[in-house]
Amino acid sequence: MNVTEMSYAQLEEQRKQIEDAMRNLDKTRKTDAKKAVRATAKEYGFTIEELFDLPVSPKSSGAGAKPKYRNPENQDETWSGRGRKPQWIKEAVENGADLSSFEI
Repeated sequence: MNVTEMSYAQLEEQRKQIEDAMRNLDKTRKTDAKKAVRATAKEYGFTIEELFDLPVSPKSSGAGAKPKYRNPENQDETWSGRGRKPQWIKEAVENGADLSSFEI
């Protein structure tokens, strides 16, 4: 391929392809480097976080707050009392119901 004989559009396309290939290669090299560093750290009995004093993010328990209120018309609908009131609570309170009557 003789670049001196290529048109401007062809050169632009070639440059785009080269830049894309370089970005992909960088991603692959970065991933490989991370794997190698983690493997070496593990070999010595450490994690990356321990070696570089990085904060370890706490694992989520996955469970939300315990429900405090239950819809008597649909036992599957509950509310913890946090955040926005669900529609069934809003409607019941607007119709004169006392919030405490829904407590579990």
